Amino acid sequence: MRNVFSPLCTVTAGLFVLVAVGCGPSAEQTKATEKAKAAATPQQQVQFEVDGNTAIERIDINGDKRPDVYKFFRVVADPTGKAKPEDLKKVLIRKEMDVNFDQKIDIVQYYAGESGKEVLVREEMDLDFDGRVDTTRHYKGGNISLVELDLGFDGRTDTWRYYQLTKTEGGKSVNRLVEKRRDTNGDGSVDVWEYYTQGKITKIGHDTTGDGAPDRFTRVGTKKK
Repeated sequence: MRNVFSPLCTVTAGLFVLVAVGCGPSAEQTKATEKAKAAATPQQQVQFEVDGNTAIERIDINGDKRPDVYKFFRVVADPTGKAKPEDLKKVLIRKEMDVNFDQKIDIVQYYAGESGKEVLVREEMDLDFDGRVDTTRHYKGGNISLVELDLGFDGRTDTWRYYQLTKTEGGKSVNRLVEKRRDTNGDGSVDVWEYYTQGKITKIGHDTTGDGAPDRFTRVGTKKK
């Protein structure tokens, strides 16, 4: 199986360069540091355009003069009519990212909410860079509520993971996996259900009749007497 996460990690790591600077640097040291940073870090280029009630921000992350990140906004009306395009009050509605710099979108994020208070509601990812969505994450209140996966990388969702905000024994809030559904034979219907308690699988259900509902259950982790 291909390691589809490695390219994502490599690109993410490459976006950030840390430069250690000693306390109280001299003018010469400061200039040398600035030159080193300029040589080591590609200069991000940002383009901002407004067209009526919509706006788009294009960002070149790796310095190849081609956009890698696109931000789409809904523009809030400017009562003065004097605000610069980049200073307009706007609401982020979508973000598209090319993480391996091949000029194809790999991650799309959808947002909802007011200006400055936008929250992520859905995220679609192409993990193997074949142009098809392999993972879709749904969010509620800033927490993942459902993850849809195409683990076969054939363009069909075959695994559904459901999450719920619960409490630990110490009273701390934690978002945990509570149920997993799987289509094991690729016919588009769920045939296996896995149920979790406090993050641990406790029961598995199987559809042996093909009616789309579990009819045979197996307990997991219970000790036989």
